[in-house]
Amino acid sequence: MAAPDKQLPLRLLAGGLLGTGIVAVILLLFHPFVYVTEPGNATVMFNVFSGIEKGRVERSGATFVLPGIDGPTTYIVRTRVFQFTNDERSPNRAGNAISINTADGQAFFTDVFVALKPNAAVLDQLHATIGPRYMENIIVPTVRSKVRDVAASFSSADFYKKERRAEMEKKMTALISSEMPTGQLQQQKVPLIVIEDVYLGTAQFPEGLKASLEQKQVASITAQTAAVKAQIQQKETTRRLILAAANRKAIELQGQAAAKNAKLADLLFYEKLQDRIEAARSQGGEMPIRVIRVEGSDKSTVFLNVDPQRAAAAGSP
Repeated sequence: MAAPDKQLPLRLLAGGLLGTGIVAVILLLFHPFVYVTEPGNATVMFNVFSGIEKGRVERSGATFVLPGIDGPTTYIVRTRVFQFTNDERSPNRAGNAISINTADGQAFFTDVFVALKPNAAVLDQLHATIGPRYMENIIVPTVRSKVRDVAASFSSADFYKKERRAEMEKKMTALISSEMPTGQLQQQKVPLIVIEDVYLGTAQFPEGLKASLEQKQVASITAQTAAVKAQIQQKETTRRLILAAANRKAIELQGQAAAKNAKLADLLFYEKLQDRIEAARSQGGEMPIRVIRVEGSDKSTVFLNVDPQRAAAAGSP
């Protein structure tokens, strides 16, 4: 009979330790005890015994987890713009362009852009009630429905007008936000998904409708331009009438003053004459006056040839 192997217990112990080490390495490699959440993300935890851990939302950084017990699920919680467009190359494409019917009975497609993010404060509630597929289950059908509802109260021409487009976008944002599911935070209702803005892209009008709208826009711009020109002409006419009335009144006042004082007529004559002299000097021409003769014992009367066609005299006293 062979003697018992005294090294067997040691070999069994060594084998057990080796197996344990291999299991530990596998756990560390495939189920690490540390889970890292990237910036701009947040993580919720699912426990195999208690389910989703309520109130536990891990922000960016390292988190301790139990391999095989804790199951982390990470969401992007920074604002992203999702696009409803027919361009399949567009980033964050949520679906095709949205077909709408306007108040004037026109039907066409338009691109729509929605800026949104999951509410990180109640991310555990979003995960419990809706899950990671919130875009397909909530956002896409709600956006399509509410965009159509708002567009139905506007005309097709409003899609060419900046102010009306802004009004539509504001109404769409408010209506879509009101349809978002809510959760509880500090005994108050808060949206699980935050809709920040809705933007309308390029409307894809049929060629006939596009040409008609462009013609209306041109006609509207032409009419506005004509109205502005008419206002300018009216103001210019008013200005000229006011100026003519002022000149007429000035002449009347000068006539009344001249009738009372003969010397004022001489003064007015000399003022006009001075203007003619300055004009001749500036143009380098001859003086428009010439002294003909001087009479009187005190040399007080001067005769001037003011106009070559006729002589005029200015007398004093």
